[in-house]
Order: sequence, then structure tokens, then C-alpha cells
Amino acid sequence: MAFQSKNKNSKMLLFGGLMGFFAGMLWLGPTADFFSVILTGDNLPNEKVYGVLTFMWVSPLLVVTMFVGGDLMLTKKNKHILVGISTIIGVIFEIFLFTDTDAAIKNYPDPKGRELYDASIVIGHPTSYLILIGLAFLFTFVVIGGYRQGLQTTGILRKRFFYMATAIFLFIPIAIIDAFYEPVLIVLGMRLLMVFVASLMYLSLKINM
Repeated sequence: MAFQSKNKNSKMLLFGGLMGFFAGMLWLGPTADFFSVILTGDNLPNEKVYGVLTFMWVSPLLVVTMFVGGDLMLTKKNKHILVGISTIIGVIFEIFLFTDTDAAIKNYPDPKGRELYDASIVIGHPTSYLILIGLAFLFTFVVIGGYRQGLQTTGILRKRFFYMATAIFLFIPIAIIDAFYEPVLIVLGMRLLMVFVASLMYLSLKINM
């Protein structure tokens, strides 16, 4: 989708495509662990590797979504300020994630290939607060901004804005549950709901609706 948007010379679609890509990469940890179990019969080396593969994408996702949110809600100057603040938050998050991984990621027993790892962020660790701040930014600038733009437009553009805003609106509680809680049934349900979220993101970026 990002490549299609380049051909259409549309910055909004480009960043929207990147937003969908980085959101999908948040599931790199579970995917890598799944294939490790299938191919080797064992999990990834430990839950820290799993956690880093999963959460290292939070920062680029935040920065890209703020490009979109800034276009929806702010002037060009204020958008650059917002993106700058988001970049600083993202850099701080990555520093904590990579330098304080043992404290940031919950410890779980090694499943020894019987099931997949779960790596949740420790509530109260600085990374948890930074994630919540980032999600608050998403809600304020992308969800509210998307619905506002949708109400001010008609036709295809209205659909695209509504689809995008709804996708991010649903993504936020999914991200909270998946980041902070163990993979009980509700978490598995949230991960299945991500398929619907991805479909909405695709519809918001599709060229010929």
C-alpha cells in the first residue's frame, strides 16, 4: 500500500501505509516465536528477545502516526512540533527498552516449545507510561482528527477518514490489552480483532474505493 501511495504522489496515503506496516510489525515477536517452535521445536532464546522484537516498533509507529495526525489537526508548524515531541518520546522509549530490558519486560517461565512466549510490559516501568502517552496522542490526533475530517468531507474521502479513525480507535484498546496482560482468552480475542482493524486500514488506503 505504501508503494501505491508513492505512485499516486499522496503523502497522506504514504504515511498511512507506513502506519499499517509498523502496526503489523508489533506482532513480529509472536510470529518469530511461532516459526521458531515450528521449525526447531523450541522457542526464541528468552522472553526478552521476544519482547524487543515486539515493542521496538512502537517508536516508528508513533512518529509516523503523528505525521498523519498532524496533517489532520494542526498547522504545518505545529505538526512539526508534534512530530518532534513524538520522536523524543520514541527515542526515550527505545533507550529504556534496550538498556533496561530485564525490568521492562515481565518474566515468564520458558515454555520449552510447548506454547508461545508472552512478553508484556511491566506496569509502572517508564516504558509503560510512554506507551500510554503515545496511545493518548493517537486518540487525540488520529481518531478525533480523522472523524473531524470525515465530517467535513464527502464521498470517498469521508469513507477513508472514517475507516482510518475507526481502525485506530479499535487498535488502542487492543494495544493496551496485548501490551500489559497475559495471553488469556480476551487477549486472543483482541488479536483476532486485529484482522478487522487491518481490513479497515486497507479500506482507508485503497486507491479505488
